[in-house]
Amino acid sequence: MAGGGYNVKIDFYSDWIRFLKHQLSAFGFVIDDEVEGQEISIKYFNLQKRLVPPRPRKILIAEEFTCPPYLESGLEAIKKKIAEGQILTPHLSKKIADLDYNDALLNDWGIHHLHLGTTVDNSGFIVRTREVLFVRFDEENAYFINVMPHGTWSEQELVRVIHRNWPESIKRFRLNGVIGTEFKLSNEDIGKLRKAGVVTFVEVEKGVVYAPIGGGYATSGTSVEVVTTSDYFANRVRQLEKYIIDNIDQIAIKMRSINISIGENLEFVLLLEGNEAVALEKNTKVGIKLGPLVL
Repeated sequence: MAGGGYNVKIDFYSDWIRFLKHQLSAFGFVIDDEVEGQEISIKYFNLQKRLVPPRPRKILIAEEFTCPPYLESGLEAIKKKIAEGQILTPHLSKKIADLDYNDALLNDWGIHHLHLGTTVDNSGFIVRTREVLFVRFDEENAYFINVMPHGTWSEQELVRVIHRNWPESIKRFRLNGVIGTEFKLSNEDIGKLRKAGVVTFVEVEKGVVYAPIGGGYATSGTSVEVVTTSDYFANRVRQLEKYIIDNIDQIAIKMRSINISIGENLEFVLLLEGNEAVALEKNTKVGIKLGPLVL
């Protein structure tokens, strides 16, 4: 029972989870009914982190960049797709089909790897290649680091190339005041520590150390960024729900002022129109604009 004697039925978090589940279904994923809300949210945002949002980007190529001649046609095809903002999913790992897979390279260093084949196999993916393109994306740019063998996920040279060519793009991850690391980790050490869920720093040159530029990961391997994003939206929809409950008297007065008849039972569901959140009162079909979901 809310203020003014109204019985208010409202659960925006459940509405939000249903929305995420619907989005995953649109991608072709089937989520079992017993999967709980937070787990669905983690699956969704883990998928979003691993995908590359299709938008035109400027391609920046490292000075050290080389590509085997037999892969040049595949590389040119990827350049065209990136410049035009085409979908790159067919070039990604086939593990994109596994919502629970944690991409250690991406979660640690924010680097994708793209296959450089030129034909599509029966599963809808580009034919796999022995060497792959290591590339980091932001909203405006695609940073071509190098073409290296598939599986070289813990090569610290990848971070060093980014530092040498585009230090401004990762400056927020630099550990100011740190003059070096006590123990010099090998690439093999990095790989083993990732599997153990241990976060590491990379010393790219004397006195220059970076925290994980991909945001890091929990001991489970799950991206910290994914967990943080999931928590943000959970808190945000609950904040919007509280707004409705705390202001139900004013909402009812406003509805009556425009000749909308309401009873004591009110039921609200959360709807999204782009980034705008709307509370729909189901009995009257009245929508209340709540503002942006992402502030």
